[in-house]
Amino acid sequence: MAKNPRKRPSLREKAVDLLSRRRLSRGELRLKLLSRKYDPAEIEDLLDRYEEVGYLDDETLARDYAESRLIMKPMGRRLLELELRKRLLSDGLAESAAEHAFSDISEDDLAEQVVRKAVSLTKDRKKIYQKLARLGFQYDAIESAMSKCEPEAGWE
Repeated sequence: MAKNPRKRPSLREKAVDLLSRRRLSRGELRLKLLSRKYDPAEIEDLLDRYEEVGYLDDETLARDYAESRLIMKPMGRRLLELELRKRLLSDGLAESAAEHAFSDISEDDLAEQVVRKAVSLTKDRKKIYQKLARLGFQYDAIESAMSKCEPEAGWE
């Protein structure tokens, strides 16, 4: 007895399915649909339509993502912009969203929060410095945070 082959979902069905799982940027949705061998011209038409009706909004996605990332995991502007670009958002949009996210808190203050938390786990100055660098903080922000926390840190 032959198996019942599954009917391939239409482009629209697949797009809705993907968008129902999580918010995607235009570039992410395009890439996912292209990887499933849908027609590129039809994909672009669908993406344009979805932008018109508000199903896709890269600007809002970028701002929301940037703000939530800073809340969940403090990081520097460089790493935040990199994460936004990984979501296939344009350089300009990534920079704008990072700028907006850092309008409420300075990178220096965020770096200081990370240092204060790290000091409770280790007194190794070098490890804390490396952690801040991995989190994408600028050299000046790292130095400022380290010097502000030095009196209470008791570095090794």
